[in-house]
Amino acid sequence: MNPPADDLHSAWAQLFAAALTQCGVAQAVISPGSRSTPLALALADHLPTTLLHDERVAAFFALGQARASGRPSVVLATSGSAPGHWLPAAMEAHEAGLPLVLLSADRPWEAQQAQSSQTVDQQRLFGLHARACFELGLPDAHPAALRALQRIAAQAVLATRYPQAGAVQVNAHFRKPLEPQPTSGTEPWRARVQALARAGAPRLQAPLAQPHPDAVALLVERVRAAPRGLVVAGPMPAGHGGALRAALARFVAASGYVLLAEATSQLRFGLAAPGDGAACIGAFDALLREPALRRRLQPDLALEIGAPAVSAQWLAWLEGDEAPPRWVLPGERPADPAGGAQGMLLGPVAALLDAVAAALEALPGSPDRAAAVRYAADWQRAEAAAWLARQQAVERADRTLLHEHEVAPALRAALPRDAWLAVGNSSPVRDLDHDLPPDAVPLHVLHQRGVAGIDGGVAGAAGARSAGAAPLALLLGDTALLHDAGGLAAAAAVDGPLVIVVVHNDGGRIFERLPLGRDPAMAAVRERLFVAPHGRRFDGLAATWGMDHVFASTPAALQQALARGLSATRPLLIEARVAAGGSSLRAGLLAAMAQAAAAALDLSPAPPAAPLPTHADAR
Repeated sequence: MNPPADDLHSAWAQLFAAALTQCGVAQAVISPGSRSTPLALALADHLPTTLLHDERVAAFFALGQARASGRPSVVLATSGSAPGHWLPAAMEAHEAGLPLVLLSADRPWEAQQAQSSQTVDQQRLFGLHARACFELGLPDAHPAALRALQRIAAQAVLATRYPQAGAVQVNAHFRKPLEPQPTSGTEPWRARVQALARAGAPRLQAPLAQPHPDAVALLVERVRAAPRGLVVAGPMPAGHGGALRAALARFVAASGYVLLAEATSQLRFGLAAPGDGAACIGAFDALLREPALRRRLQPDLALEIGAPAVSAQWLAWLEGDEAPPRWVLPGERPADPAGGAQGMLLGPVAALLDAVAAALEALPGSPDRAAAVRYAADWQRAEAAAWLARQQAVERADRTLLHEHEVAPALRAALPRDAWLAVGNSSPVRDLDHDLPPDAVPLHVLHQRGVAGIDGGVAGAAGARSAGAAPLALLLGDTALLHDAGGLAAAAAVDGPLVIVVVHNDGGRIFERLPLGRDPAMAAVRERLFVAPHGRRFDGLAATWGMDHVFASTPAALQQALARGLSATRPLLIEARVAAGGSSLRAGLLAAMAQAAAAALDLSPAPPAAPLPTHADAR
């Protein structure tokens, strides 16, 4: 325990910290500093606390806690440039819809506009990237100010969730002395503070979100008129998995629609076994590379749920002349990067699908159920042929070297039921979709898809682990690890099992998959300015933070390292050094999958399979 809050500064901070806790803040992440002293002492008294020196790392760590738990954490920094390092995390929280309280300590009003040290204008520091901003003046003993202090804490926590989740800034001013000070104990404000502390913070409750009846009726009408239908599931929060899987399975059974699920949708793993009507299609990015398959599998209607799909082939299809008619169910925020959707139905996705399924169940059978059955059978035959072709191609490859396409399957096989998998952007998230067929074993997938950046991946995974996500593995590339090298300090601060698997192909090899990578004239400049090979190993970096490190360059070595890390009590960094030429091998695998699927449907693929032109970026 810290010294008693005898002075007004300390009592003010204690009252505010208690209110945050009472309103649902789960944990505190603190970066050391002087101006934030009263708040640091108070937060440490009321919340589980993690200390991280790097403010950027601290904010992504707190964001990882929110991503895993669904509850907001509070991150605290001192005045000046320190809170400015939170901007990337604030941007991610805004775009991903994750709750986060950014508590910035500030100087008093007389220090502003006077070239005072460590003093900048911190009001609305994050602009449109913060859902709301609250200013706390200097600690004030007036009864109205003391009451407002608790109310603002409650409002700030509510604003991290409603009307749209995201980061909220609270800027708190303090004047020296900042450390606890002895007092006489007879100050007139003391009784008021004690009474407010006993009463606790006011309760602010967001309204319960329910699907609009008109949205349910409209979707029922559209689905019944379009028997050949798809549900395309993009990234969604891990906490929605159970309810979403149940609602989606019910909707698929009632509608006959086919589910195309990305790995980050929470729907690819844990549905019914393959062959069951509720099973999903996982190879659709590969299948859509073949024109004959696109024509054969054209739906009457597509429903997009969650965030926009990562699949470049799906996006390119939507941007082309043969785009299928579709409606978007994005959750709480509009989402249609391709444009052209017939409409959007905002609100809770699981509740909307469940209500539509119930309405469909109460109506007579589909006007053309036979067409839906034939359409689903086509997708299932193509899916089975694609994964079989991939397996056969892998078995023919050199087994003495570790290839990129082997890392995700090895990791999936090692993770137990209901484990957590965090995945980085760029190549790793796409490799999950290209390398992991759907299965019936539940898996929680964490993905930093809000802004789709490669920064903060290690810190975010460490934060998720600290919030109780266990066992947890992180899959990311070597460039992403370099971007978040400081995040290893956060990883070292938590207990295992936390396995960080770095796919080391010496640079940003995803640029080899983009149009830039297919132009021989650009080879030299691509390698120098975009792939940017660095030639570094990471054993020394792991040693800096006292972390164990394993170098794995064969499938057997990777399997052994994964088994070790998932049974350990400390984090483990696995440097998976993969064979050169991964981009060309990946292209060959995807082409083989598409061609095999076309053959399974008695179609004539174009040799070689021709993917849709796409300008998808590297993240």
